[in-house]
Amino acid sequence: MSRLPIRAQSALLTSALIAVSVPSVAIAAGATATPTASGAGRVVVSSDFSGTALPSGFKAVDGTWQVKDGRLYGTSASSGQQSRITFGEHLNDFRVEATARFESALDSGRWAALGIDVPAGGAVPWSIATMRTGTTASNGLEFAQRTTSETWNVTDTGPAPTAAGTGKDVKIAVEVHGAQAVWFFDGKEALRTSKVVRSAAGVQGLLVNGATVSFDDLKVTELAARSYIRPAGAPLTVNGHRGAAAAAPENTLVSDEVARRGGAEFIENDVQPSKDGVPYVIHDSTVDRTTNGTGAVRSLTSAQLNALDAGSWFAPAYAGERIPTLAAQLRDLKTRGGDLLLEIKGAHTKAEVATIVDTIRANGMTGRVFVQSFEVDALRYTYELAPELPLALLRDKMDSDPVAISKELHLASYNPSDAGFSAKPGVIGALHAAGVAVTVWTVDTADRWKALEAAGVDGIITNRPAELSGWNAAFLQRTPAGL
Repeated sequence: MSRLPIRAQSALLTSALIAVSVPSVAIAAGATATPTASGAGRVVVSSDFSGTALPSGFKAVDGTWQVKDGRLYGTSASSGQQSRITFGEHLNDFRVEATARFESALDSGRWAALGIDVPAGGAVPWSIATMRTGTTASNGLEFAQRTTSETWNVTDTGPAPTAAGTGKDVKIAVEVHGAQAVWFFDGKEALRTSKVVRSAAGVQGLLVNGATVSFDDLKVTELAARSYIRPAGAPLTVNGHRGAAAAAPENTLVSDEVARRGGAEFIENDVQPSKDGVPYVIHDSTVDRTTNGTGAVRSLTSAQLNALDAGSWFAPAYAGERIPTLAAQLRDLKTRGGDLLLEIKGAHTKAEVATIVDTIRANGMTGRVFVQSFEVDALRYTYELAPELPLALLRDKMDSDPVAISKELHLASYNPSDAGFSAKPGVIGALHAAGVAVTVWTVDTADRWKALEAAGVDGIITNRPAELSGWNAAFLQRTPAGL
């Protein structure tokens, strides 16, 4: 995409993720459900705790857990104890929900949590969505991970819309799609993250810390794979252009971090190979503009590219930033969170595309990479080599029939420029009817965000992801909650 003027800004704001409605499936009270078929809407666990014993499949790991009076009670005697119970099965896309009530707590900082990726035996690491008794505090809700070193990595915090306190039933739910998750509190979307650390076998669970908490109407439902089409009333998907190109040197790991902290759901970056065939994250065909070196990217070896300073051109504070390899970027995303909107920049051979695909697979990131390109051949090669990767076609001007080319190329999204889309906005209905999302680039002003949201666009690629995230947060405050 063509480069826009850069101005250094770095507001770090909170945004909201898309809510997804789930069909209801009735399961016998007090029982777990483990049908062999899988798919959206399948109820994996459902219990109203009407019996007198833990339901089948529930495993108390730590603390005291008992069923009485139609509820499941979990007790942790101290702030240093995380009482845990596990259930369910490993799922990539699911919703876990329950009615919860703090019966007592040592103080307003004590908490209960929905376990969203917890080893069945309770071993670390595990990922959770937490609520404190003081839910309206700035950290009343959290997404966090208990690490292998038995420390906390709290990735996201925010307040709930109302107080939980003690003695009050609140409905809590979390929807998870891979590393993405959204917290719902009493039916209202309250917090989101792109940093859930997932495992190969983690299941669901409940946790209690320094409190006694009772739970009712627990359900785990499998969801459809994440859709890129935005439901009515949901916010625009934030795609950070080259990371956060208005706030940090583009296509560097620090730019990715600024975008991530600013609320970007996807980090948009470019990839092309070095002379020795290593995929690097860089936009231009030469290194002249964004490094202290000169020459074509494809004429420089990986050793030469690794030696370049890719930050000083932007600001002295970024001196020493490097051009990351695709592998390094994927490792950073896997550890620190965020998904990748990866542009294959310029013409690539099938072998060069295969190297990109192999790198994505070797880093276990096929579920978190969306490939886009102006190059039709690059998309064809990607589909042949990795049909599981979602694809998007970049366009400066709209095709005469965007739906036809979307079907031909197996696109999940059609990604025109703002000017191109504005010349033909009526096509969005036909694209959506064909199951194809629309993401527009590169848009940095609130008036255009507003117009594109109203037109039904699904996502925006922007140099200012923090500002768009803030705009989204304000949008959600204006829009009735929909669950």
